[in-house]
Amino acid sequence: MPVFPIESLDDERIEIYRNLRSTNRTRDLGMMVAESDRVVRRMIESDCEMVSLLISDRKLARNDDWIPPDLPVYVLPEELATRLVGFDFHAGLLGCALRPPSPLLEELVDTDRPVQTFLACPSVSDPQNLGVIIRLATAFGIDGLLTDTGTADPFSRRTLRVSTGSALRLPIRLCQDLPGDIARLREQWGFATAGAVLDERAVPLHQVTRPDRLVLMLGNETTGLCDSMAELCDQLWTIPMTDRVNSINVSAAAGIFLYHLSRPATLDP
Repeated sequence: MPVFPIESLDDERIEIYRNLRSTNRTRDLGMMVAESDRVVRRMIESDCEMVSLLISDRKLARNDDWIPPDLPVYVLPEELATRLVGFDFHAGLLGCALRPPSPLLEELVDTDRPVQTFLACPSVSDPQNLGVIIRLATAFGIDGLLTDTGTADPFSRRTLRVSTGSALRLPIRLCQDLPGDIARLREQWGFATAGAVLDERAVPLHQVTRPDRLVLMLGNETTGLCDSMAELCDQLWTIPMTDRVNSINVSAAAGIFLYHLSRPATLDP
């Protein structure tokens, strides 16, 4: 394991870790940074190509037994690391890897499987919400996530942390034309489409019978599913609620929808 003590914050080898709280330069550089032992380990275990590790001097001895032998490890005092990354470096470990490529639709669709579920998150802009949704999607066996340019970065440090690294396990496609991709899924592979909405005219979730092939759309945290995306839906579904609240968080709604859609047909409604 090549270990490199860092004595200056101007060292170019650690530039990718600079000011992580206030910037997301990793998106433009084709890389991603993971924080904490659990997420960094999952990054190493994934198919992603690792670039380096940044670790505090106090944690090096406790983690050197699982670090790949050829991975560069940059070591510096915790106080210096905090100044570099822009937040308290109490986790003591960051990892950098190349981002996974965005899969083609043809790679997501399995023509031999009659039942598949994709989740679309147009303009879900909060990294924490997206991280929770990714973790839920992985837990409930969703086959892929479709995002657009208005969606938070699924491979940002914050989203990776909240998803506990699930973004490295779930196929995630960044769609340059999300409506066009959904249209292809409908027309070419027979997927039905449904939108999660707040509308008393929508079908209550407990009355829903899920199609075998489904794209479920979740809308923006504040404005919900926009009209142009709702028009692509074969059905609109809603979670019945009391009049004590107007809505629930999109990630909480995602959990309710995904649990319902993943329940075996043999269970009682």
